[in-house]
Amino acid sequence: MPLYFFHVRGGPSDCEADEGLEFPDDEAAHAAALTGARSMIAADVLEGILDLSSHIDVTDEQGATLFTIPFSAAVRQV
Repeated sequence: MPLYFFHVRGGPSDCEADEGLEFPDDEAAHAAALTGARSMIAADVLEGILDLSSHIDVTDEQGATLFTIPFSAAVRQV
């Protein structure tokens, strides 16, 4: 299975992934990144912070960016 690296960028929580995660395909990795973004947003909200300026870059083993999940696109305002 391919390895995917999740890098959180922007905002106060910049973090480069040192280890990759295995997923069967890009769709599964995208779903995991979206869930991760939502989890980080929820944790921040519990601290009284709502900063949607961060994003997660998902890269392959060679470091090429496959897709980006903006935190602002991970939630919907109603």
